[in-house]
Amino acid sequence: MKTLVLDAFSGISGDMFLGALFDLGLSKTALEEQLAKLKVTGYQLLVDRTSHSSIYGTNFDVILADHQVKDNGITEHGHHHGRSFATIKQLIEASELSDSIKQRAVKLFQEIAVAEAHVHHQKVSEVHFHEVGAIDSIVDLVGAAIALDLMKIDRIVVNNLADGTGTIKIAHGIVPVPVPAVMQLRVGTKIPIHLRSEVTTELITPTGMALVKCLASEFDTTPSGILERTGYGFGNREIGSLNALRASIYNTLLSNQSVEQEQDQVMLIETNLDDVTGEQLADGIAGLIERGAKDAWSEPIMMKKGRPAYKLCLLADPAQRKILVKYLFAKTPAIGVRYQLLKREIMQRKVKLIKTSYGKLHVKQLTYGEVTKLSLEHQELAKLATLNQRPLVDLRTEILAELQQIKQKKGI
Repeated sequence: MKTLVLDAFSGISGDMFLGALFDLGLSKTALEEQLAKLKVTGYQLLVDRTSHSSIYGTNFDVILADHQVKDNGITEHGHHHGRSFATIKQLIEASELSDSIKQRAVKLFQEIAVAEAHVHHQKVSEVHFHEVGAIDSIVDLVGAAIALDLMKIDRIVVNNLADGTGTIKIAHGIVPVPVPAVMQLRVGTKIPIHLRSEVTTELITPTGMALVKCLASEFDTTPSGILERTGYGFGNREIGSLNALRASIYNTLLSNQSVEQEQDQVMLIETNLDDVTGEQLADGIAGLIERGAKDAWSEPIMMKKGRPAYKLCLLADPAQRKILVKYLFAKTPAIGVRYQLLKREIMQRKVKLIKTSYGKLHVKQLTYGEVTKLSLEHQELAKLATLNQRPLVDLRTEILAELQQIKQKKGI
């Protein structure tokens, strides 16, 4: 499970969000290929890796043709010269983008349109985005939906979400910070915003707030898993300090993590369930693994009054106890759990991505004293077997033999 953690200490905007994802490794070519499915022209993507305050990160911008003005929100009532929300929705839904991307992008635009309509006392159908500026908004919001799909992000956590104070001049006049659309997007939520009194300008844009509202599942939490990489997406305003959105990717896929120790402690957590279906058990086990459990399984048991039931068990890092217990209470019929600390003897594990004649795959080299062995991921082998039209059993044998040769020649 991949978790994207956004440290929004300088707020968030569409440009900052995509800049941070580019800094994490998002492919510009892949994003452009997907955006082309919208059949919208008149823009170019600027992705510039540079330094701010001696911190390297990425500036992202949408460059419009002929130096035209970007989107500054909706147009004044009665002066509709742009794309309406309905038009933009139709544009997205008529594209060849995947259904999941379409749904996420439409939801983002809808949240902004509803908020703007409320602030300006209009109907949602009357909300129009500036004709040329809508291109900028479309690239930011649809691009965000595409980027998360390309990077296979499963979950988003937002920490330290901050905005400025004071007032700011927009198309409708001088308004307080946070700006009215941002405050309206916050209505009905518990999204925490810290106000930085030393910054007298806007840090959270309506686009940025829509991204937070629609995409974030948790706030101000410490994610589990291995920190794979971190990056920065820069903002354009001068605020007297680093103006950047820091983004980090944590991976809880334990099979691809290295282990250096030969002893550790784990927590065994158990709960008895006599009112659960097979489907609920399967979903519960999958959810526990996604949230960082080292292993999870069920055992058939007999409870009081002769009831057949299941014992749902999991092994986890002790620090994850509260997160996993909360998940058990929220997603299964459990009303109580028990837990205990266990000591383990484990093999040291190093994981490398190795190129073989059949394709690339992760190889685990396991050691315990003088004992060594190699292990492969079944799912990766299954994909390579299909790709190479080979029986899985034969492919495993052949790849292991090839890996032994590689090990003898240059090591793994």
